[in-house]
Amino acid sequence: MWKYCLSLNVAIVIVGCFDVVKNDYHMMPADERRRLSADYTQLARHMQAGSPEAMRTLEKAARIDPNNDLAWRELSRPYLSVGMIAEWNDHMERAVLLNPQAWQAWRGYHKLFYFRDYGGALFDFDLTDTLTVGQTDYPMNRSVDYLRGLCYLGLKNHEKAIEYFNIYIDDETQKVGAPYVDETAFLYLGIIAYREKEYDLALNHFNRAVQYEEGTADMYFHRSRTRLKLGDLPGAKQDFEKARTLFDDGRYHQGYDFEMPEQLYKSDLNAFEEILIP
Repeated sequence: MWKYCLSLNVAIVIVGCFDVVKNDYHMMPADERRRLSADYTQLARHMQAGSPEAMRTLEKAARIDPNNDLAWRELSRPYLSVGMIAEWNDHMERAVLLNPQAWQAWRGYHKLFYFRDYGGALFDFDLTDTLTVGQTDYPMNRSVDYLRGLCYLGLKNHEKAIEYFNIYIDDETQKVGAPYVDETAFLYLGIIAYREKEYDLALNHFNRAVQYEEGTADMYFHRSRTRLKLGDLPGAKQDFEKARTLFDDGRYHQGYDFEMPEQLYKSDLNAFEEILIP
């Protein structure tokens, strides 16, 4: 009966199930404990993330089966969102130790975007390659090569950042075709070229960023700056107006609950407008 107790198809009996397993789950066979723990984990994922109910359910899942790496990983997420770093690390570390192939790259993703721990993120991404030989990992649906490019950009190592963004672009072009490459890779390559004062190259990257999609405010903002450097004032003003319209519509490169590298802000637009339109 144990394996049916928390089946999502009969979740109506959850209260009774909590009472049944409260003190007796340690008497269950190991395989049934694993199934019950997995049911609790899946149930928690249908609750409000970070709610007391969800956290208690996940804690129960981890107690029933301490080897449930998904439960530990899910427990870590609310702590990450509220900035409780020690608690996040404790739970995420358990998940990584239990299943490094699944969670090593995810931990690197979190280090990169939430903490700007570029060195720590690179460590996780590089170690992931030793666990999944011959394949490219995609934590949160982002290539680890793209993420490495962001790490090196943050470390101001432009040469390595360019190398990994290009590895990502070439790999994705071969796998799915040029129209499906994440255009922000070209955005970041353009930003690097602009910083290196290679304005023609920067313009080429920004043009590629909007080749297949309309793009975001960021792309037109940075292309506007580049065109101004190249002496194309009408083009710069046109791109700036496009950037402002898209930004006001909320269409700019942003994270869900974290700041993206080189994220564009209204203050950036206002400051550049004073230069562009004195």
